Amino acid sequence: MTVFLGVHGTVKLRRNTGAVPVQVADSIDPADVTTTLNRIGLDTSLDNILTGDRLDISTADARGLECFAPGSWLSGAVEKEISAYVNINNAGGLRFFPTFSDAVNNNRSAELTVYAFTGAPIEITYTIRDVSYNTLGNVTSYQLNTDREALDVTSLSDKFRNQYAAGLISGSGTIDCFFDYTSDGSKESPLLMLQLIQRLDIGSEFDCAFYLTDSEITPETQTIFYQTTAMVTRAGVTVNTTDTIQCAIDFVTTGEIRLLVGRPADYILKEDDDRIQLEQSLDFLLQEATD
Repeated sequence: MTVFLGVHGTVKLRRNTGAVPVQVADSIDPADVTTTLNRIGLDTSLDNILTGDRLDISTADARGLECFAPGSWLSGAVEKEISAYVNINNAGGLRFFPTFSDAVNNNRSAELTVYAFTGAPIEITYTIRDVSYNTLGNVTSYQLNTDREALDVTSLSDKFRNQYAAGLISGSGTIDCFFDYTSDGSKESPLLMLQLIQRLDIGSEFDCAFYLTDSEITPETQTIFYQTTAMVTRAGVTVNTTDTIQCAIDFVTTGEIRLLVGRPADYILKEDDDRIQLEQSLDFLLQEATD
């Protein structure tokens, strides 16, 4: 009897800027703050920032980030660093939110308030942090290839060529999906894969998990997946009059390729062997105040 096991493969990814996150220098002018729209504009935002990104913004200015309301911090006072998710419009204006879902859905009731200020511009630097793994929507197929170099260890006295198999491992592949630009905050939209290659200063790297089987979908199976860091090298779009728009994203791996069995890294275990899915960070576990 034939049993089909791997019929529920999925692709999960998280936005990444490499092992050493790239810092981008920018400044916030008083004119960059639009209180009516509750947005802040940055000169480099259109080149590097996508809706749903988590930004760590810091400044050395003695005034701190006074373009944000004091209530944006737990201390209730203006500080020099802030971390928030962003929603970006066509003009590069950023609206800030506490969660990924609120940023993607542009939930105005949860947005952080921005304040107008006067005086010299506030010089800042920002980095884009990882978020948790989210399922990439509308994937129709993916292909992941791993190659291992064969090292030539032939010596002058050998009459036959010898090759040693323990060379470097590299990987590449393709993700095929239907185009979509919408997201409910729980899945990444395929539009993200087309946008990643457009990042000029930060680059197009991302962390990905290619699932062969997933116990969340089929509880009787084990979770088996490849985990690696990859970089988008080509993003193609096919538009037909009789079919939906399709995307093909080529990538190469830029780090370790691991074939794992068990729970993904986004979960931590409790004493009762249940799990807590981390939405973004562990900061909320350290707060005494209840949500």
